[in-house]
Amino acid sequence: MSMEDETQEDAILLARVDSSYWLLDGEPYLTAMLSAQAPYPKPVRCLEFATVAELNAVLPEGQTQGALWGVHPAIIDRLKRHDELVLVEFADDD
Repeated sequence: MSMEDETQEDAILLARVDSSYWLLDGEPYLTAMLSAQAPYPKPVRCLEFATVAELNAVLPEGQTQGALWGVHPAIIDRLKRHDELVLVEFADDD
């Protein structure tokens, strides 16, 4: 599954490498997801990458994971506890 396949309007898309998570898409909903105080698109989808290099390879030219919003592990734990997180292994279709 490619990153283009996962991106859709009104959705939150995260990236995971090991135990680190970043926001790929859905910045308008970031505050709501972090605070759990307002509705946000669910489930939150998360692409799992084997390495940071693999993640960086799918980002727009000139952007790296260092420029993305990081998501604290406690937020991820809450999403998991409430069955609001769907993990998807990234597969480059090229």
